[in-house]
Amino acid sequence: MTTLLTIRTPEGETYPIAIDGDRFVEPSDDVTTEIDTASLWALPGLADAHAHLTMTSVNDIRGIDTETMLANISRNAWAHVDNGVLLILDKGGDSDITLVTLDHDADIRPDAYIAAGVIHPAAGYMQGFGDEVEPEDLVEFIRAKAVMRGGWVKIVADWPRRGVGPVTNYPLETLREAVDVVHHSGARVAVHTMAYAASDAVAAGVDSIEHGPFLTRDDLTSLGARGGAWVPTLLNMQYSIDLLGQDSSGGKILTRGLEQMRETLPLAQDLGVVVLAGTDMAVPHGQVAQEAIRLKEYGLTDMAATQATSTSAYSYIGRPDSIAPGEIADVVFFAQDPFEDVTTLLRPELIIHRGKIIG
Repeated sequence: MTTLLTIRTPEGETYPIAIDGDRFVEPSDDVTTEIDTASLWALPGLADAHAHLTMTSVNDIRGIDTETMLANISRNAWAHVDNGVLLILDKGGDSDITLVTLDHDADIRPDAYIAAGVIHPAAGYMQGFGDEVEPEDLVEFIRAKAVMRGGWVKIVADWPRRGVGPVTNYPLETLREAVDVVHHSGARVAVHTMAYAASDAVAAGVDSIEHGPFLTRDDLTSLGARGGAWVPTLLNMQYSIDLLGQDSSGGKILTRGLEQMRETLPLAQDLGVVVLAGTDMAVPHGQVAQEAIRLKEYGLTDMAATQATSTSAYSYIGRPDSIAPGEIADVVFFAQDPFEDVTTLLRPELIIHRGKIIG
């Protein structure tokens, strides 16, 4: 059965396309059904560039068990699809169980690119969560043990120590060598930094900065020059401030960083950094449109915030950001142009995933 659609992109292009099975194809005379989408605007799907499918909230970082993680994956994956989020970058979890996502039926999960266990030294992140690897062992651990079949490795670059404040977890040269090993394997490196290790992470050649409130102009210039990504997780930053308390030492640092991001986010866009939307469990799975709205509040245009939550992520991971014959039949339709009003992303009119209508 072949189904005919009309695609109208936010850029203003309109054209017919058909679906045969799970692929887009050129329209032909053997069309058997038609869906009237001529009045709608189309995107290839929304994207969450900082998801954690094994967990449902930040509280899960402390003591989550294997059975719960496995149950969460399928439930959370479907929550994304059901809201039009058809691409996720899962930035790691407690163990390699995160990679089970790749074994799930592709019809009931987003296209997924995944880090395994989060890597950090002892006292350099939540105790007992992920893979505790000391600086002197980092390079060999990644070379011998880090599981990279999901396409990503996640490293925690800084973390606060009680009575000391933020501490950088890995020296620059160690981090640079670790990044080289990951790149040689064909994978990418995402780095958590909520303090001052951002400059070292950029200098080490990492692919994506997660959070990054203290990225400098020089950092952004370097990151943009190589087409690197920044996932600012604004909702999660505010969540962390609320959790710590605005008057706590950590809350004050993050508040200062969050205010700085009002200037650095528009600058990053101007400098060629790939700004991407990520929720990091600050809102329920599938609600990345809320992060898109926050990106606009922090200085991006409606167009740029929409791109950060859709086409920019597709381009960044090497998937076509257009809806074209031969590609997987993923498309999300909206009643208004999201390039003109980013809040439109909250209200998908029609979701088609791998050729099937969702909901």
